Formats: sequence, structure tokens, C-alpha cells
Amino acid sequence: MTTATVEVQGLLTAECGLGVEKRLMRLSGVRRASVNAVSGTATVEYDERTVRLEAIKAAVRDCGYGCSGRQLLQHVCKPDDDPPPAPAARARRSISR
Repeated sequence: MTTATVEVQGLLTAECGLGVEKRLMRLSGVRRASVNAVSGTATVEYDERTVRLEAIKAAVRDCGYGCSGRQLLQHVCKPDDDPPPAPAARARRSISR
């Protein structure tokens, strides 16, 4: 199983997202689909041997919404990134409390 988060452009309400979810769930090989109207994304768990990402994108487009493909969340850090060092002033304040 693979999980992908794809962009869904043009969602206005959560009810719009339910229609997309239903359409995605009709695809053979899709195990779970969840649409978030606020973030404009659909998270789909699917069997990559049965259904391809292109079919998932096409299903979103068939519902009347744009879909350019996978979306990488902006807040995800690279695994080798170190956290930024704490500013010296903040570190001193927390010690003196």
C-alpha cells in the first residue's frame, strides 16, 4: 500500500470534498480517501499494483477540480536538517526562571 497526498484545486466546502472522496473510493485499489477542503488536498491510501497515481488525479479532475499531483507539505523538514539553535537570550531566560 502507498499513501499519497494530492492537490485538489477549487474546493469550496467540506461537502465538495465528500463527492471527491466517494469518486476516489470507487477506484479499484483505493483503500481509503480523505479530502481536506481547508488545505485543498486529498490523502489517498491505495495499492500501487492496482491503481496508478495518474488514475487518482484523473478521478479528481472528473469531479471538476484541478489536480496537479502529489503535494509535499511545506512544514516537513528534511531528515538530515538539524533544528535551529535556541537564541542565547531565550536560553538565559528559561534558566533564570
